[in-house]
Amino acid sequence: MKPINTAFFTRVDRVIRRNVKKFVRLQQFKRKGIEYCPPNFIFSPEKWKKDHVPVVIDVGCGYKAELSVMMIERYGAKVFAVDPTLKHRPALANLCDKYKSRFCHIPFAISTSDGTQTFFESKINESGSIMPDHVNIVNDETISYEVKVLTPLSLLAHVGIDSADMLKLDIEGAEYDLLENLSGNQLLPFGSIFIEFHHHAVSRYCEADTTRLVDKLCGFGLKAFSLDDHNYLFVR
Repeated sequence: MKPINTAFFTRVDRVIRRNVKKFVRLQQFKRKGIEYCPPNFIFSPEKWKKDHVPVVIDVGCGYKAELSVMMIERYGAKVFAVDPTLKHRPALANLCDKYKSRFCHIPFAISTSDGTQTFFESKINESGSIMPDHVNIVNDETISYEVKVLTPLSLLAHVGIDSADMLKLDIEGAEYDLLENLSGNQLLPFGSIFIEFHHHAVSRYCEADTTRLVDKLCGFGLKAFSLDDHNYLFVR
């Protein structure tokens, strides 16, 4: 008789528990007006005014820009899709052509100050980063180039708006330094904020760092929601 592969059953049990937790939380969140968009986005359209065109800033949109596309098609949103990755530009240009004025691609990165930084692009994986110790940069063949970086407030000024209904940050580990240096007042122009934390992808950070920053944002009067303790929505 072959020995039982206990590691396999442990992994299966972990996946089942994680999926059950996400399902239960999602049902609870729906009662609070929070919606879900695959693969991992949650957002709160409940406070968007009737007949109001939502403004969404999708930082780290990727070449598919799933969140941006959903926001345009479901809510008629005006989206600023922020991504500096060279290999994503043809696909994002196609989205600009398809959605016209609803979709605007900004080829910058977000950081703690305005200027330029080195961006590392993976030749294998979709996600690159300005973090040289990101797992994709450490393990993959990469190219690097200088990109323009702006703070969130400078990005608002760049696109000529004062506020946005939603800010999404998927910046592959750079969110830790950014959030460490942000004040509550600097987040006031954003009605809600969705953040994907990358303690799993950048060796210098751990889950405790994520928890600490979640607590910091809650200290600004924001309420946190998460299906997986990894991706967080913050609402006022």
